[in-house]
Amino acid sequence: MAQYQSFPGAPGDSLTLEKLKLLSLPDLAGRSFLDVGCNEGFFCGFARSQGADRVVGIDHSAGYIARARERFPECEFHARGWDALPEGPFDVILLASALHYAEDQEALLHELAGLLSRDGVLVVELGIFSSRKSEWVKVKRGSDDRLFPTMPKLKEILVDYAWKWMGPSVSQSGDPVGRHVVHISRRRPAAYLLMQPPAFGKSSIARSLFPKAGIPHVSGDLLIGQVAGSKVRASEALTRAIKESHSPFQLDQTIQRVFDRGLAGDLVALWLEQAGDGDFALDMYVPAEHQAKLRELIHDAGYLPVVLDWERPGPRFVPKQVIVERAETFYLSLDEGVVASAPRSGGMVGFVDELAVSEGKVRIRGWASDANGVMPDALSLTLGRRRYDVKAFEKELRPDVQRHRDLPHALVGYRACIDVPGVGCLADLEGDIVVKGLSESSGDNPAFTLSSTVSEQLKGA
Repeated sequence: MAQYQSFPGAPGDSLTLEKLKLLSLPDLAGRSFLDVGCNEGFFCGFARSQGADRVVGIDHSAGYIARARERFPECEFHARGWDALPEGPFDVILLASALHYAEDQEALLHELAGLLSRDGVLVVELGIFSSRKSEWVKVKRGSDDRLFPTMPKLKEILVDYAWKWMGPSVSQSGDPVGRHVVHISRRRPAAYLLMQPPAFGKSSIARSLFPKAGIPHVSGDLLIGQVAGSKVRASEALTRAIKESHSPFQLDQTIQRVFDRGLAGDLVALWLEQAGDGDFALDMYVPAEHQAKLRELIHDAGYLPVVLDWERPGPRFVPKQVIVERAETFYLSLDEGVVASAPRSGGMVGFVDELAVSEGKVRIRGWASDANGVMPDALSLTLGRRRYDVKAFEKELRPDVQRHRDLPHALVGYRACIDVPGVGCLADLEGDIVVKGLSESSGDNPAFTLSSTVSEQLKGA
């Protein structure tokens, strides 16, 4: 029996090591791996060396399978053809230098793709005939003739999959057609997520883009209004959270309440029920600290989350409640015979009212402003020697702070979520904890005061 795969001390016809380098196999640790046409098991052995949990190789040659079992006894090998594929699913399936032997190559590709796990990948090394036509081309290969697809034909076959041409494979002596490597995966329907704050133009952008492409558009604001009006059914807990103090002018507060009560899963289920099984677009404000969890839930439901992000042009949006407070302040000043006071002097001060740590994230909440109610442009969190700058944070109304400091408005509260790898609880925080406000006008500002509750938390940790 001829030596095909190459091993140290046993060179074969195949440049096996060079081929392995060009297959671009994904991370195999903890994965399941199937090699169809495994020969002596070289690639199975590699998968096992990389930490793959289940490694299976099949080949129609009992002789090659016997050698494979000797070389890699920790792997599972079967002497069978692709008409008797093992039970899946598999995270990674390899079909190298073998597709042209199949009587129905297209059917084999579909069958192997059907054995993939939800996020699995089928790695195929195959010959592709150079032509602009979509066709199978018969090519003379020494002792026989075999059919090879053109690239247009391959695109036609894989139209329902997510796939990528990874580049050429190693050229070997006698190859009549250039070899290539493609990775094929199940195509997930896309969930286009427009989650910017109010007044960023989410609905206008969604309406102008997605209907033209035939992609359903789910309006989160409209859906919440329909649940509040008992026109659309949702879970009991979600319905209760939406109807409580619901106002179409304070949807941001309703949404925050939904997430604060841990109802993100219920909300996603409501969206998907309206969206159907294919691609869809959602426009709805989602607080920044909850967006990662929402993407995870949508991914776990079988969709590919695609987040659209952009900056709002023009002057900064002012929440309605702030406008009301500013208007009332001005009106009251007129009753006293004077126009609203000029800007007051006073640097940036702030408080940290809440501190929480879980799953690699540190969450802080409090307030910060100068004497005129101007908040910092960004925040910084220092943990011992490590500093984390937070340029995007949620702003909140704090009428208690407005009254206490005699500010012109109440929008001085902040809420931020910072990624800090390796922390799971307060005890994992090393060194002093310092939070500051950063502003271009005033530069570095004094550290915020930690509330007594936060101080006690840190002492207890």
